[in-house]
Amino acid sequence: MPVRLMKQNKGFTLIEIMIALMLGLIIIGATLNIYISTIRSSADISNSARLNYDLDSAAQLMLNDIRRAGYWGGAISDSDANVNPFTNGNANIQISDYTDADGVLHSDGCIFYTYDSDNSDSLTEAPTLPTNLNSYYGFRFDRNSIWVRSSVTAAERTANTVGCGNGNWNQIINEQQISVTALTFDNSNSQCLNVTTSEVYVDVTVPIDTSCAAAIAAAAGVTGKVSSGDTAVETQQIDILLQGNVVGDVAVTKSLTAIVKIRNERVFTQP
Repeated sequence: MPVRLMKQNKGFTLIEIMIALMLGLIIIGATLNIYISTIRSSADISNSARLNYDLDSAAQLMLNDIRRAGYWGGAISDSDANVNPFTNGNANIQISDYTDADGVLHSDGCIFYTYDSDNSDSLTEAPTLPTNLNSYYGFRFDRNSIWVRSSVTAAERTANTVGCGNGNWNQIINEQQISVTALTFDNSNSQCLNVTTSEVYVDVTVPIDTSCAAAIAAAAGVTGKVSSGDTAVETQQIDILLQGNVVGDVAVTKSLTAIVKIRNERVFTQP
């Protein structure tokens, strides 16, 4: 009887198996790396979009509201701008430092101003209006967020103590998602024009409610520049710097600047 030879089945060697496993791990690792990079990129895009939206919205709100500073419902034809109650004394634009509840000092971190929101012609609201309505407004940098002034009390109005450190304020930025790292207001680019002599006085400084008058007074000793009865106009400009980042991801940051041209110019008459 013929002898049948058995066929020998050959498998993979240990080295071949190890090479195959290594190639598999490389492929899986590359796939996971691409997946993680995609997820991380999506998160960065989402965080960046949130940051851009929140800071842009806050900046636009500040621009639109600050631009109205000094608006006076009584400014009809031939009215005297010198007696505008919304641009005189403490009612005019004020830029100041602010120390928050954590004791952190924010230099030039608060702006405070008024305008005739209800056309009452006065800083004192009409008796029939609710006491929380007022003509005092402002924004401040407070504990990594932006706060907006919502109301002022009758006692503050009576005592003339309204400002950045009192009144009722509300957040407009969610500090759990967005951390505001800087907010400053600057009015140094405002100008004062002596309309009578066409002389321009620059370097307007805080406090802005006396700056134009001070600029004219400083030139009073110069012959031909300033005379009693000269009229001056203060053109006000507020420069805003706003910076922030996404909470938990400081790599996603944004910095923006904005310029506000106040529509209601201030008018002075040299005594």
